[in-house]
Amino acid sequence: MPEGDENIRTAVVTGGGRGIGAAAVRRLVRAGWTVTAVVRDPARASEVLADVEGVTIMRGDLHDAGELEEVARTFDGRALDLLVANAARFAPWDQTASTADLEDVLDSFEVNVLGTWRTLQAFLPALRRAKDAQVIVVGSGAGSHSDPRFGITSSPGAAGYAVSKAAVHALVRKAATELAPEGIEVYGVDPGLTATSPDMEQMGARPPAVGAESVLWPALLPGSVDPGTLTRDGRELGW
Repeated sequence: MPEGDENIRTAVVTGGGRGIGAAAVRRLVRAGWTVTAVVRDPARASEVLADVEGVTIMRGDLHDAGELEEVARTFDGRALDLLVANAARFAPWDQTASTADLEDVLDSFEVNVLGTWRTLQAFLPALRRAKDAQVIVVGSGAGSHSDPRFGITSSPGAAGYAVSKAAVHALVRKAATELAPEGIEVYGVDPGLTATSPDMEQMGARPPAVGAESVLWPALLPGSVDPGTLTRDGRELGW
C-alpha cells in the first residue's frame, strides 16, 4: 500500500528482535501491520527477522531516552496506532528480597519501570496523531498477586523483577487513567511463562508465539479486554 494510506496500521515493538518481541512482530506483520522493531542489537535482530517483510529494525536502548526519541522522530507527521512496550530485564531466579544485590535491582527498575516510562513518553506524540491508539505494556504474573506459581505472594524468587513489574502495572493504571480522555487505550498484559531460553521449557514454559498472542490480545481482539487492566490470554489478573 502506498505511504500515507490511512488504512495502514503502524506498530512499534520494543525488544522486537528476540523471544516474545520477535514473535509479536511476526504476528502483527502477518495480520497486515507495518512494524518497527526497536532493538539493542540490530544485526542480530536482522538475522532473526530476515524472513519477515514489512518490518523496520532500529536501535533503541531503554536506558537512553535520546535513542528512543530518535526512533519516535521517524514518525514525525505520521500516526502510530500501536505501541507494544515489551523490552524488559529479568532477574536471577534465586534473587530474594533479603539476598538481592541492590545494584542489580536498580538496573531492573531502570529498564523495566523507567525504560517503559521513557518509551511511553517518547512515542506519545505519534500515538496522539492516531484515531484510536493503543499502548500494550508487557507486565508479568510475577508482579501480580494472582499467579499461583510465580506471583508476589506465591514465590520469593526473582524479587527485583517481580517488584519492578508490580510498579509497571501501577504505571499502566496511571497512564490508562490519564490518556483515556484522549482516546488512547493503555493495557497491561502477561504472556505467561514463556520459553525465552532453552532451560525454561523444562519448567513448562509455552512457546514465544503463544506468549505473543496473549500480549497482542487487546490489539487483535479490540474491545475484548478493558484498558487499565492486567490480563493473560484475555482474562484479568489481580495485580
